[in-house]
Amino acid sequence: MVVIIGWINIGLIVLMGSIFPVKKIFLKKLKEEGKEKSKTLGKIYQFSRKAHPILGLTILALGFYHGYQAFSLTVWHTGTLLLYTLLLMAVVALGGPRIKRFKKHWRLVHRSLGGVVYVLALLHIFWRNLL
Repeated sequence: MVVIIGWINIGLIVLMGSIFPVKKIFLKKLKEEGKEKSKTLGKIYQFSRKAHPILGLTILALGFYHGYQAFSLTVWHTGTLLLYTLLLMAVVALGGPRIKRFKKHWRLVHRSLGGVVYVLALLHIFWRNLL
C-alpha cells in the first residue's frame, strides 16, 4: 500500500506541475489565435486553477501518510526532504499573498520550489537513501 500511495503522489505532483505550462500555452494561443480558438484550453486552465489547492492538500496528506507508513516523519532521507519542501510550498502559497513585502514575489518562490520538488522526487524515486 505504501508503494501505491507513493506512485499516486508522484502522479499528482506531475499533474500539479502542469498548471504552469498549460497557462503559458493557453496565453500564447489566446494571443495568437484569439478567444474562440483557445476556448477549450481556457477551460482546462480554469479547471486546473480551481483544482490546484485541493490537489496540493491531497499531496501533503498522502505524503504525510506515505512517510509515516514507510519510515517515520523524523528519519531524514530524500522523502522527508521532499515532503518538507512540499509543506514549504504550501506555506508560501497560503502566506505569500498576505505578507505585504512578499506579495509581488511569492509566485516566483512557489514556482522555484516546484522545480526543487521535481528534482527531489526524482532523487526519492531512484536514490531513496541518498541522505
